[in-house]
Amino acid sequence: MLFEHWIYSTAIAILAGMIYYRSVGRDQSWIIIASAYAPDIDFIFNRLLRKIGISLMIKGHHIVHGTFHNMAFLIVYAVLVAFLLHPIGIKFTDSLIFASLGFAAHLFEDALVFNPAYSFFWPITSQKFGIGLFHYSADLYGIADSRVLLVGLILVDFLRS
Repeated sequence: MLFEHWIYSTAIAILAGMIYYRSVGRDQSWIIIASAYAPDIDFIFNRLLRKIGISLMIKGHHIVHGTFHNMAFLIVYAVLVAFLLHPIGIKFTDSLIFASLGFAAHLFEDALVFNPAYSFFWPITSQKFGIGLFHYSADLYGIADSRVLLVGLILVDFLRS
């Protein structure tokens, strides 16, 4: 789901940017696209920590891909981004909203494709949720599923016009 996250987050950024600009007069929708890959930091985080000699466990397990795919990390990430972007002139609430939307877009995309996907609602529940609309296989140069990508491109084109 490398390329699909970029396409789907772009569609969500277009929609959220239009709505937010119309109601508030500001558009920071680029934060959605930039935040779309944030949950996948867990993919490299454990490897990086182990290389420097730190062993970190969350929920009693080492960090693996999917550990950060939940609402608890969404909140931590959004607040962190809001604090980091505030000194450069982006309103705290704007960056909080758009960083949350970008992170949530990633979770939504994973839920659409995989069933069961991840424990999205941890720490409330550890149950894994997912819709699984597609049987995902990276058939487009190993970076994307052509069917999932086609639906995302249609959505972007529909929202763009």
